[in-house]
Amino acid sequence: MTRKTKKNRIKNFLISFIFLLFTGSAIAASLILPGYLLEKKASETIGITTAVPTPYYSGPSEAIVRNASRQLSEEQRVSLIYGNWESEITQADMRECSMSEYEIVSSYDYGIHSDYQKWYSWNAEPYKALDTTFQTYAAIFWKVTFTKYTGNDIKVFYITEGGTILDEKKINFK
Repeated sequence: MTRKTKKNRIKNFLISFIFLLFTGSAIAASLILPGYLLEKKASETIGITTAVPTPYYSGPSEAIVRNASRQLSEEQRVSLIYGNWESEITQADMRECSMSEYEIVSSYDYGIHSDYQKWYSWNAEPYKALDTTFQTYAAIFWKVTFTKYTGNDIKVFYITEGGTILDEKKINFK
């Protein structure tokens, strides 16, 4: 055997040895390192409580709120609107309402009659009182505004879809 072949063999052996050593180390690290890192991260966060970020928890779905709200009595809805249950009032979407603007105005007697010289136009806006604790119960109510054709007589009523006229001073507007 010549010196050159012997050098090539040693060189090839060293290259193979280094390659196998590197590959074995990489395989061992890929098997051991993830478990070690996870265990370390877990031990750092054990016992620490953090709030869930808002994007991760959007609250109950619209269907759940609608179903839970149907089970409320008229008295409970009024309590929610008046703030006896901690609630927040916002403008409601028409999809959340069980009545249309026309139905809310025409279904109940507001004591305003459109006889000659007493003509009134009307506007109806839906609102929603949503409980702030679980955001599961909602009470829909309407602000109905009647305006005399002369524009100098305006009457405002707040009414639930169940027909209860509400006291504006008690409504939990914040």
